[in-house]
Amino acid sequence: MAAATNTNTAGTVAPKPSVVSGALPEPVGTGIETVDPNAAGKGEDDATASAGIDVWTIFWLAAGFAVFVFLWRKGFIASFRKFIAETREQLYKSTWPTANELKQHIVVVMISSVLLGAFTVISDKIIYFIVWKGLLESGSSS
Repeated sequence: MAAATNTNTAGTVAPKPSVVSGALPEPVGTGIETVDPNAAGKGEDDATASAGIDVWTIFWLAAGFAVFVFLWRKGFIASFRKFIAETREQLYKSTWPTANELKQHIVVVMISSVLLGAFTVISDKIIYFIVWKGLLESGSSS
């Protein structure tokens, strides 16, 4: 079996070095690569390849523009702008809690959540005792 050879830029043939365990192979494509700007990609016809814009891109841009014009003419854009302006106005009028008040409210919510959880567990145990132990295991089946 012949040894693999490697041709350098001068045209001389040099033996290919053997791969040492743990050594990285040479990177691929380290030379200067040229790209043909006139080359068409997969599935493109000559018209779209030369223009550089896909037909579906043009379609979706036109569809989006048509929807925007429709919404504009029906007054939805103006009503949305009015909604945003009124929302901003109301937000400026509102008062926001201070950091101290916010911490107090967080504590109240957490305590309320724990109490509601405890109430749910206790109620579930009581219902379980009444239904399963009291009614079903009483032996009074008809």
